Amino acid sequence: MIQIRIPFKTPTINHLYGQHGVRKYLKPEAKELRKQITEECQHILSKDLEGIWDKILSVHVEIYEDWYCKNKTVKRKDVSNREKFLIDSVFDAIGIDDKMIFKHTMEKIQVVNEEYAIVTIEEYK
Repeated sequence: MIQIRIPFKTPTINHLYGQHGVRKYLKPEAKELRKQITEECQHILSKDLEGIWDKILSVHVEIYEDWYCKNKTVKRKDVSNREKFLIDSVFDAIGIDDKMIFKHTMEKIQVVNEEYAIVTIEEYK
């Protein structure tokens, strides 16, 4: 099992990509975020990845944020489009093709005054 903590909020895809005509491009801020995510993955050693390169994988993403408004209603936050960039960046950083993901789950976890994500990757059984 590999677990990676991303110590900051990951923005939505809507804020990461620009469009020029029909072409989409990664904004400079997104390139910087991808670099930061890569740095967070530096603690993953090749020995941690042994045996997982060609395995079918399960990925679980936990997004820690304050999900409630002051009036106790749930904030209008779409997290599914934040996961794509996060997973693409993590898998690119550790050198595994995300086509190997066969199970993918996501969980919102309520916290106040802190925003981060945890990505857990393990063999899918």
